[in-house]
Amino acid sequence: MPENLHFDRKKIIAEKDNLKGADLSTLDLGKANFSYGDLREANLSEAFLSEADFSNANLNKANLNKANLSGANFYKANLSGANLTEAFLRRAKFEGAFLKGANFSQANLRESFLMKANLRRANLKGVNLQDAQIPQAHLEEANLEGSDLQRANLKGSNLEGACLKGVLLQGADLRNIRKLSCKDLESAVVDNTTKLPDHLNIKWTSDTTFECEEQKKTPRKNE
Repeated sequence: MPENLHFDRKKIIAEKDNLKGADLSTLDLGKANFSYGDLREANLSEAFLSEADFSNANLNKANLNKANLSGANFYKANLSGANLTEAFLRRAKFEGAFLKGANFSQANLRESFLMKANLRRANLKGVNLQDAQIPQAHLEEANLEGSDLQRANLKGSNLEGACLKGVLLQGADLRNIRKLSCKDLESAVVDNTTKLPDHLNIKWTSDTTFECEEQKKTPRKNE
């Protein structure tokens, strides 16, 4: 752990390669450049980090609880096991980020960008993901219970084993998701604007109720 940096913004940024375990909580570090930095187990709780650059940084097990990270860039960053509960992450960028086991519960990720992000076993309970871009992401065994994914783009993502209980999916794009079942849909909230994968056939019986049928794969004929 580095020596006490007090609140010298320039010194903190200069020490970005050696901030493991550093206490940066509540500091104003908006637009700071931490790209490729070592912030493993660092305490950034309640810090102001709007539009900060964490691309390719190592934030394994870092504490970002209640931090303001609006518009922050986490391109290919490692946030495995990180605590992002109640963080403000609107329009944050997580393309290709490693977020396995991260805790985002009650965070605001509205309009965030998570293309090809690894969110395996992440806790996304009660998260606001309205209008988020999450195509081709890994969400296997993620907990999405009670999250808001209205109008989110999940096209081509892997949701195998994910908890979708009470998830709001009105207007969401779920096309090309292979591991989505009728049981998953019945535990979530969908409407006739939800874009579904081809293997699920929905027949609406009222404005809020439907019958779902899964298409069986047709075996290929031998040439």
